[in-house]
Amino acid sequence: MGFSGLKRLFKKKYRIFLLIVIWLLMGIFIAAFNFDLGIIILTPLIPLCIVLFAISIFTDLRDMKLLTFIIVIIITAILVIGFFLFRNIIVPLLFELSIISYIVIIAIFTLYACYNGGRNFDEFIYTKFPSPLHHIMRWLEFLGGIALGLLIIYTIYIFTGAQLFMITWIIIITILVLAGIAVILLLTGKFNAWLGTFSLYAGIYFAYLVVVFLLGPEILELGGVYPTMIVIIFAIFDIIILLYTIGVLVGERADIISKKIKIGADTILIWLIFSKASYELAKLLDPSIISFKYWWVLIIFILLLGIVGFIGIIKYKKFRTQLKSKRTRRKGK
Repeated sequence: MGFSGLKRLFKKKYRIFLLIVIWLLMGIFIAAFNFDLGIIILTPLIPLCIVLFAISIFTDLRDMKLLTFIIVIIITAILVIGFFLFRNIIVPLLFELSIISYIVIIAIFTLYACYNGGRNFDEFIYTKFPSPLHHIMRWLEFLGGIALGLLIIYTIYIFTGAQLFMITWIIIITILVLAGIAVILLLTGKFNAWLGTFSLYAGIYFAYLVVVFLLGPEILELGGVYPTMIVIIFAIFDIIILLYTIGVLVGERADIISKKIKIGADTILIWLIFSKASYELAKLLDPSIISFKYWWVLIIFILLLGIVGFIGIIKYKKFRTQLKSKRTRRKGK
């Protein structure tokens, strides 16, 4: 569903999106090796996204005419000049806005992907393994996934020197509450085994948030091969998550998303690019802006973790019916 949607970017009517995605990726990559050139590349992208975002509210960017495009370039150039003149005022505000919006958009789609991943794995076990083996496998999925997810979260807690004490325990309690609800629902014959895989994915995503958004600069300052490798691995993971989200927003489910949230998928995509570019530029211009005072980034994650998990449990009745139907069809073959 996610990465397959990226193929649409190469179609003629999606060229404007392909342009800004490549622009963003080039800026991020070059900034890692050349600070000044990275700033030069990323700076014009931000006002361009602002202009495109405003236009996308009223019209489809895929139908943009040449005259409109020329006007966009002119307005963008004016905004770029203003950005450089008032950079000291804009950068802090830009960071506050970008990190919140980026985390919200990415977390929603990532946690939904975690939910789908959990359901798909559970479906595989339920339909491919005979009874009673599939019952044992699903219990292993449920208990093993939750245990591994909690272990990852606790390991990150130790890794940070217990600086995230409250946040860590709230996340652990959230997962345990969801697991408790799943156990109680066993009395009604509903086994949310997918919650194990979901918890494992959530633990990995929590580690990603801490390393990329909170600890990246501090880890790099330690020097050495291993700290650098950790940051590089999570930076690649960051790009993968970004591309997955972009793929969803331009893929087959784009129209469904638009109808559900009453906002165009194109508008969300432009804002996502704006948020990521703004965040990366803010880091370049003022590295000290990132610190543990932004622990509330994890609060957003906790809220969305609880919401997605709870909605998944509520929707399980429909999923269980689908599982039984597929298993019945498989037995009939």
